[in-house]
Amino acid sequence: MFENSETLSNNDNDSGSYNKTMNDSETDEFMKIIKKLVTSNHQTTEASEATINVLKEYMEDMNSQIKQLKSENNKLKEDNNILLKEKQSVEQNFARVKSDYYESKIKNVEFDDQIKRIQNENNKLKEDNDTLLKEKLSVEQSFSRAKDYYESKIKKLELELQQIKETNSQKTHGQAEEIITSLQILLDDKENNIRDLKQRNTKLKDEALKYQSALGDAINVRLSNDDQNHSVQLKQDILDLQRTLESYVTNLKHKIGINIKEVNILMEQYQCQKEIKPENLDKPFIKGVLQRKVLQQIFEFLKNYRKYKGENFSLESDIVSKSHELLNLIKEFSETRVGTDKVSKVAVIKIRQQIYEILGNRGFSDIISYQDTFIHNFIYYSSKTLNEIMNQYRQINDAERKNEVEKLAPILIRDVLRIFWFRLMVQEPIPEFKYFKSSEKVNPDLMTGRWEDDELDEICVDLCYFPLVGRDLDSDYKIITPAKILTRPI
Repeated sequence: MFENSETLSNNDNDSGSYNKTMNDSETDEFMKIIKKLVTSNHQTTEASEATINVLKEYMEDMNSQIKQLKSENNKLKEDNNILLKEKQSVEQNFARVKSDYYESKIKNVEFDDQIKRIQNENNKLKEDNDTLLKEKLSVEQSFSRAKDYYESKIKKLELELQQIKETNSQKTHGQAEEIITSLQILLDDKENNIRDLKQRNTKLKDEALKYQSALGDAINVRLSNDDQNHSVQLKQDILDLQRTLESYVTNLKHKIGINIKEVNILMEQYQCQKEIKPENLDKPFIKGVLQRKVLQQIFEFLKNYRKYKGENFSLESDIVSKSHELLNLIKEFSETRVGTDKVSKVAVIKIRQQIYEILGNRGFSDIISYQDTFIHNFIYYSSKTLNEIMNQYRQINDAERKNEVEKLAPILIRDVLRIFWFRLMVQEPIPEFKYFKSSEKVNPDLMTGRWEDDELDEICVDLCYFPLVGRDLDSDYKIITPAKILTRPI
């Protein structure tokens, strides 16, 4: 038993030794692994620190660049603001130059007309002067011949007197003096006759000049510079009319409602491509649409007014009708009757100018009754109707403001009719007015609006809300006032 125990004990010792040997080997391996991990971790830490340092340097560099870019961006903003101000200044200067150009263009046309008229008058004066010189030369020649004749006669008489004295010494000295005296009286009479002829010639020349002056006035169809219907004054009155029209439509801002549905219907009638929406009220465009509507409505009133005849309030229409009849008769008379006078050829123009100048001054003014004056019937009813129509498109919610605006209606209607129906007819040749259609090409010489010169090929007319007024609009046009338009991209 003890042997077996000893054997077991030995076995246990051997087994413990083996286990110890195995534990030492594992410990060494573990330590190696630990060292490797420590070494690897140290290297990783160093790499991380290096990476962090690189990132820090990169971030510092980026921050520096960002600061520099912000500084440059601020500088560019300042430069951009300066350029915008300069652009606005250039646009304003260009607008002024363009306006001055149109005015100078109109003045140049007027100066050309004045120069032509002065040249014609100068040529006429030259012709009259030549005629007077010829007449003067003729009178001087007649006087010289008469003087030579009478001097020769006097000498002959003196010679005869001397012969009488020599052949008949018995005649008294008194008789000879009587003969000389009678001859001197005869000579004085002839000189008086010559002087009377000169005075009569001068009087005839004065009368001829007066006749020529009166004839010149009779056949001159040009308007003087101080005439209210001269093209310069007419242009100013049209510009004043445009301002009255803008005031009547209003700026559509404070306490003014807009009927978008009705406005869009109007825009469809005018073939506008634009559409007004509640979230995007283009008020400048709406104002243009309503201004076009006001003018169109006044012209519609005029069509109806022309139907009335023989009433006190229809005198304007009656005068126009009768004047057309008279002018046609005069024209036919001058073309079918033989004559050499110059007045007949221009009578139609002169009579037309005088008739329409009277209408342009007094047309649609207040009517005089037996006891008082009252507003013209047509103006009264047209103003009332126009205000009702415009209230369908824009509603003025301030009572005082509404009253002020509606008081402009009779003034506006009267001015439109006087200018477009009467005063244009005073001009010679007669101007015309024209609305440009939607989609037509923009022409800066004939239109005014908002656009840049470099975008003319990219835009077209969307709405013409005030017509072009001028002469020869289809060829060598002469503009009184350009059309006012709103544009859209092509």
